[in-house]
Amino acid sequence: MAIPEKLESKKAFTTFEVAEICDVTPVTIQNWIDKGWLRAYRTPGGHRRVLRDDLVSFLESRNMPHVFNDKSGPLRVLIVDDEKEITEMIRDILHIDNSEYEIDIAHDGFRAGVLYANYNPDVVLLDLMLPGIDGFEVCRQIKQSSGGSETVVIAITGLDDPEHKKRILELGASHFLQKPADTAQIRELVRQASMRRATGTSS
Repeated sequence: MAIPEKLESKKAFTTFEVAEICDVTPVTIQNWIDKGWLRAYRTPGGHRRVLRDDLVSFLESRNMPHVFNDKSGPLRVLIVDDEKEITEMIRDILHIDNSEYEIDIAHDGFRAGVLYANYNPDVVLLDLMLPGIDGFEVCRQIKQSSGGSETVVIAITGLDDPEHKKRILELGASHFLQKPADTAQIRELVRQASMRRATGTSS
């Protein structure tokens, strides 16, 4: 389902536009707002408006399908590891698998956050032991962001610690790999994410 063209670039919506997006009646939208479920503000003229980010957060908090996470174009992958050789190796093996993947690289948690916010990748290959902001915090921030529930986070670490695995999976990571990670497994997990994205199914 595609977002109506007239609404595609808008940052705030009327209750009637939200109703069109959600395929419900305007009265339903007004009830959601009155109950405090959906955040809205009033214009100087007293009309209700719903910010795009608030609408997306509302829909995702209730696992409701929506048009804003429709994506086109090649799969976007973010590789995060403080070892340059590892990031380049993973980038190369993914490009061998599919040359159309759009791949960004970060060597610390701060840069990872910036790239994620700017490019909203579909898959994040995430080392847990990073300088500054560690991988656990990066994962938490991703999953709490708008659209983050759709991002496939593949955690990779050199530490054989069951508590680390438990913690990162609880934070929302989809997979946990031990270094040295099997490159065939990395390719397969990214390939699966690409297929789910193409078919619109959840991870």
